[in-house]
Amino acid sequence: MGTPERCVHVADRESDIYEFFCLSQDLGTRFLVRVQTNRLPGAPADAEPRMELIFAQLSATPWAGCHYVAIGQDETACVHMKFAAIQTLPPRGKQKRYSPQLLTYIHALEIAPPAGRPPIDWKLVTNLPV
Repeated sequence: MGTPERCVHVADRESDIYEFFCLSQDLGTRFLVRVQTNRLPGAPADAEPRMELIFAQLSATPWAGCHYVAIGQDETACVHMKFAAIQTLPPRGKQKRYSPQLLTYIHALEIAPPAGRPPIDWKLVTNLPV
C-alpha cells in the first residue's frame, strides 16, 4: 500500500491480543478493537504501583459526552462516552519480549435502550488519537 499509517484495523474481541497491538505499532498501522481482556496498567513514573486493572481506571474516568449512533434504519441510540490513555503492560508471561504500550481505552454505554434490546456497552482499545 505504500502508506501503512493510513491502515486502521477494526476488529471484535477475538483480536484483543497484546502481540497484535505491538505489531500494529511496529508497522505504523492503527487499530480499534473491542476489548475482551482486563489488562494490567503500568504505574505512572511519579506514582506508586497500583493493583487495579485497566477497567477500574476506565470506570473512574468521567463521562466525556454523548454520541448518537444509527442502529439499522429506524433507530438511533444515545451512547455516553468516556476515554482514557493508559500505559498498558504486556501479559505477565510475555513482559520480557514485549514492551508496555500507551493505549487509549474507550467506553461507550447506552443509557436508555428500547425495550427488548440490551444496551450497547462496549469497551474499545485503540492507538488512534481520541
